Amino acid sequence: MTTKTTKFLAILFACASLTRTVLGWGAEGHMVVAQLAYNHLDAAVKTKCDALIAVNLGTFSSNGTSNFVTAACWADDFKTQLGTGINHFIDLPFSLDGTSTNGVPSPPATNDVVRAINQCITTLQDPTQSVTNQAFALRYLIHFVGDIQQPLHCSDAVYHSQTNGDLGGNNFVITGTWNNLHSLWDNGGGFVGSSITRPFTAASYAIITSTVASVEAAYPYPATVGSIPDPMTWALEGWWLAQTNSYVGVSSNAAPSAAYLNTAQATSEQRMAVGGQRLAKLLGTIYVTNAPPLISATITNNNFNLSWGAVTGRIYRVQWKQQPTDVVWSNLADVTVSNTSASFIDTLAQPQRFYRLIVVN
Repeated sequence: MTTKTTKFLAILFACASLTRTVLGWGAEGHMVVAQLAYNHLDAAVKTKCDALIAVNLGTFSSNGTSNFVTAACWADDFKTQLGTGINHFIDLPFSLDGTSTNGVPSPPATNDVVRAINQCITTLQDPTQSVTNQAFALRYLIHFVGDIQQPLHCSDAVYHSQTNGDLGGNNFVITGTWNNLHSLWDNGGGFVGSSITRPFTAASYAIITSTVASVEAAYPYPATVGSIPDPMTWALEGWWLAQTNSYVGVSSNAAPSAAYLNTAQATSEQRMAVGGQRLAKLLGTIYVTNAPPLISATITNNNFNLSWGAVTGRIYRVQWKQQPTDVVWSNLADVTVSNTSASFIDTLAQPQRFYRLIVVN
């Protein structure tokens, strides 16, 4: 292993004094998030990601997680060996019954899922990083973007019997199918988690495909401009959902009701959809670093004709404003490209217009 690779992994290593379950969505849920994202990567981004997933990681390679979708499980498979379990969550405390949250230990200064996601983004954006470093970073990113959507990976409930926090629901005991609240939410209240076994088979992929189709139907992929996020905003969403959803209508040492499980399943489906969409947007943003090359910009018969070099499957947005000092750009059209070039025609109705082209996805 190279020095740079060692340094990258060292950033993710941490010693934890607490033992807690950190499975995120489990294999099925993580693969659903990954497949959702992969469905919406354009060809160029898929090619880049596929190449990194194929990199040999030596001791940490796995034939069972050799493509983008199955690689979503890799970080769980090796978290004990690599000592990175603490990177899968962030303990943001809140009180269930007015008990002070002062007893919750301060999070380690070394890492949590927010810092881990930021580190992965930094590594993938840095062209000086080795291919091996970037391969590790991509596998971690696919997994951690899934983890941070699970509300109990972003929260630590405090109450009279858990004054130091319940470790993201791991110490909130329930009866029935799951032994604690965290485990219930790792399985989406039954939405995912019980059908996939190792090694992954054609039947496993059929389950993922079916689940993803259901999620896509409920939450269509939005054509919006991607950006590099602050993952703390994602963590705060989960922290809020834990308070308003995960801990509402459920009691310790009792079986969760059917109504509660229905809510958990619906919420989990939405969070997986959001995770897949966010992962696709993030990877598209990381790997779309060059402006579309201009082919021509002409005016013919009072029509403005714009042509540019494009990437198949990518969505481009044409915008305009009347004065260069105007703050706001107005949208004209979204152009989904099916070739290596694209064009747009605008009939001129004003004496002056300024145009720009941005990559939406």
